[in-house]
Amino acid sequence: MPRVYYGPMGENNSTYPNSGNANLGRWELGSYLILPDQRKYCFALNDGTVEVAGNLYQSVASVAGHVNRGPDVARAIAATAVSATLTSTAAADDIYAEGIVHINNDTGQGYSYRIRRANTVEAANADAVASGVLTVNLQAGETVQVAIDTTTEVTFTRNRFHQVLITATPPTAGLAGVSPGVAAADRFYWSQVGGYAAVLASGTMREGLPVQAGLTTAGSVENRKQRLQGGGTTALVVTAALAYYYLVDSGGTTTAIAVIGTTAATTVGIDVSGGIAYNSPTVGQCIQPNATTDYALIDLQIPG
Repeated sequence: MPRVYYGPMGENNSTYPNSGNANLGRWELGSYLILPDQRKYCFALNDGTVEVAGNLYQSVASVAGHVNRGPDVARAIAATAVSATLTSTAAADDIYAEGIVHINNDTGQGYSYRIRRANTVEAANADAVASGVLTVNLQAGETVQVAIDTTTEVTFTRNRFHQVLITATPPTAGLAGVSPGVAAADRFYWSQVGGYAAVLASGTMREGLPVQAGLTTAGSVENRKQRLQGGGTTALVVTAALAYYYLVDSGGTTTAIAVIGTTAATTVGIDVSGGIAYNSPTVGQCIQPNATTDYALIDLQIPG
């Protein structure tokens, strides 16, 4: 399982070769490196593209054909492998190494199991064609706790730090940290998840405020904000006074958003949270704002 290492200044700029199809790194994916100044990194493998310094990265998005899949065979308690029939998309050797298979519905639901580290090719999983059976081997010590039958639904999830890529707008999977920009294609490296880091800025940044993954510029961050979704129009026939409310941005500017009732307006807070299509994960706090498209200093607080 991932471990915590305390290293000297400069170790965060080290990179390591990919050992081949097994995707076997020097340390387990997600292992922590903590520098003397408390900056924090996680061991990651990039996606075959040269790293871009100061860009925010995410994990590989889930594959629809690998989610909610039915097992091809039942698995008894204490089994050390789980398998299911895929649809639409093939699975390459060991892409789920150090990842998770969880039981998302029906018999055995609510349990999750770590997939074996690929010390040799296909130790975690052999490849599977689209509409074929994917079998994953569980980490030593992990065994099926409740028997799985063919009514069960299982989901395969990549390790968050396996073949990471620059964030989409908005991100389509969990955040994997900020790149130090020293890794060539197909290399293991240390992805920063905690402490001060220079990160690509999108829009006007404000010191001391939380930041989120950028919604319009890939790999960037912007000040935290909430989006509303339009809901169409409707005719109103009322005689009483109508109340409307404002959204207030991080600079104090207000925008009237809607007529929402017939009672007198009062000062209240309205929850305008939404889904990932309109909002984005929090990355940390802005320490030193810089102009848009420059690199701002961010105190990263990304879960490792």
